[in-house]
Amino acid sequence: MALCDYILEHDIQSSCVGNVKGAKPDGLLINRSDINMSGVTYDEDNPFIITALPLNAGKQAYDIVQSGKTPFSGTQQELQEGTYINTYTNTVQFVILNQGTTTAEQVFALMNGDFVVVLQNNAMNTYQVFGIESGLKASALVRELYSDDTLSGWLVTMTEENAVKGNLFIDKTIYESLKGE
Repeated sequence: MALCDYILEHDIQSSCVGNVKGAKPDGLLINRSDINMSGVTYDEDNPFIITALPLNAGKQAYDIVQSGKTPFSGTQQELQEGTYINTYTNTVQFVILNQGTTTAEQVFALMNGDFVVVLQNNAMNTYQVFGIESGLKASALVRELYSDDTLSGWLVTMTEENAVKGNLFIDKTIYESLKGE
């Protein structure tokens, strides 16, 4: 199949069993510059599966933990129609409940950085990667002092635009390796 052959090759089946909305409360946040991009590889049979996601020497992924009933609420993927090719806009949303100087440093880094986020979907324990194609960048950072939802913390919205594949996954082994590095 040529790169631009957009043809369906599998049945589309819907199953109500095992399909659960949402994400697990813990994920990973990675500085995109800390990823050895030349070492990122994809499955030959399924280009939506990342088979290697190596970090540069001495770099690490950071835990991002969300409490509550709907962690990472607001995270979504949306088709963007283009003139010649369609893409995705991926949005990841999370809350920083803590306040103080460490949080100020984190918010400043998020405001100016370029990131990759890995979340574990509740459905079938899949690990989805956001930002690997063009990077997640802060599109909104909001702190409302009297918000009941954020308890006067920061609501962070990060957006990746122009993602061609947009729907990328790693397996549990890669996730655990990143978590342990």
